[in-house]
Amino acid sequence: MSGAELPLAIIGTVDLVFKYGEKLMKLCAAFRDADGEVAERVLRVHAGWLKTAEQLKFMQHVEWLMDAGHRDINERTIEILHSKLKAVTSKLKRVLKMPDKEGGPASIEGSNERPRPKRWKYALFKESIDEAVEELERWQRTADPSWYLILKIASSQIDNALVQGDRKMITSFPATRTIRAGLRDISSDESSGVFLPSGELDKMVITDIPLCEAKMATRISARKGPLNFLLTQMECPPEARVPFIRRDLRDLARKLPHDDPRTFCLLSCKGIVEKVDDTIPGMPARITFTMVFRTPSQLSDPRSLRDRLVSGAEGLELSDKFEIAQQMATSISYVHTFGFVHKNIRPETMITFADPQRSSSPAVFLIGFDNFRKDEGNTYRIGDDDWEKNLYRHPSRQGSSPNDYYVMQHDIYSLGVCLLEVGLGKSFVSYDTDGGRPSPSTALGLQDSHPELLDRVTLKNHLVSLARGALRRYMGRRYAAVVETCLTCLDRDNTDFGDEKEFLDNDGVLVGVRYIEKVLSQLNAICV
Repeated sequence: MSGAELPLAIIGTVDLVFKYGEKLMKLCAAFRDADGEVAERVLRVHAGWLKTAEQLKFMQHVEWLMDAGHRDINERTIEILHSKLKAVTSKLKRVLKMPDKEGGPASIEGSNERPRPKRWKYALFKESIDEAVEELERWQRTADPSWYLILKIASSQIDNALVQGDRKMITSFPATRTIRAGLRDISSDESSGVFLPSGELDKMVITDIPLCEAKMATRISARKGPLNFLLTQMECPPEARVPFIRRDLRDLARKLPHDDPRTFCLLSCKGIVEKVDDTIPGMPARITFTMVFRTPSQLSDPRSLRDRLVSGAEGLELSDKFEIAQQMATSISYVHTFGFVHKNIRPETMITFADPQRSSSPAVFLIGFDNFRKDEGNTYRIGDDDWEKNLYRHPSRQGSSPNDYYVMQHDIYSLGVCLLEVGLGKSFVSYDTDGGRPSPSTALGLQDSHPELLDRVTLKNHLVSLARGALRRYMGRRYAAVVETCLTCLDRDNTDFGDEKEFLDNDGVLVGVRYIEKVLSQLNAICV
């Protein structure tokens, strides 16, 4: 299909989706007066459709601005929505009695009357609509990353389309404004509300989280009671350009005040505390930045992913492992959509919470923004020789003086190592009983002095062999293939990511599209 034909295909599929969406709303109207549980389910379907409709309307205005690969992903995603809406309407029709002129059953297409639900089938309806709601919300999680990526396209036509739309777009997707603002320079005097008073941390009770780069903090509010936060600290190295770090931190914090952390798998940022310690005579001032993140009120028991792995993640159900993997991949997609690279992705920088709405699968968020930068910004080729950190770094980024400048694919590689660990259900790093010195675990299959642990390329090849062998037996071929794609994303013979010339667009959309296509969508498509 040519590039000219593809937008027409999107238009045709969108029209079909709207047709089934209207049917869905009419069917749901039959349950307006149902009991509380049924009404709640209907409300979730209704809210989900309204949000989806706004996305589709916007896409119709800007589809011609997308490159062929981006359009293809959206076309396939919309086709999935079409099939899911057909399934939803089919399930609902089974519990409805549609009147016609003869008083017998009739289709919704031939009736203007409000359909009457068969009350004796409410129990069956609850089971069916629960499945339908889950499928629709799963589709939303799949579609959102590609849709938000549209907002990165540096074209005034995107802004015009947002202006032409009503306020429902901004209300349903508040991050649209921050993503678009990220394409424009933000003056240095626009930092109000981002940087908090230096004494803000003194008002908090701060405790450690085992095997985690974040700390837990609680502040007692006279009006709201105890408020919980997560703190991550970044100390500027002597050679760092502090004004640039301050700028990047400010811009990141301004993009993370959203009200929907579950969509992005990124916590909402309350602000930043900057502290300057110049008390040591003859030494340069020590500058630290602390990011203050809000914890979702409905979640509890914050634990690092490392802590879960060390404690025995093999106890997780298979479906839980897939959900953890999907959330990790989602968070990295949005970090890149917001215009940053993370540079520190490992289980210590993944925080998990218990979710009362799910029996065992935790909510996962990416934290640890202590070494990040803008994707087009300066990169310091400065590292360290900590093997437990090098384990998650591509060979070209290991050691105290990495060979290559940092690019988005380096984050993808780090994700691959984390996905490998989650799939195997065992930590690659062991700690002393007091949480001290780290050492290779038996799951990694290497010892401290093993030459494979010391040689960068051989270590990477060892991880790839685990993905091709043991991981397939634990998680299946599709999951293992995604992990292998991540681990080899910078290899010259990797057909998905290996050719850097394919990703030399000005707004960084192409590598994001490829990531969604080859990693995120593949993970989301796996059903257990």
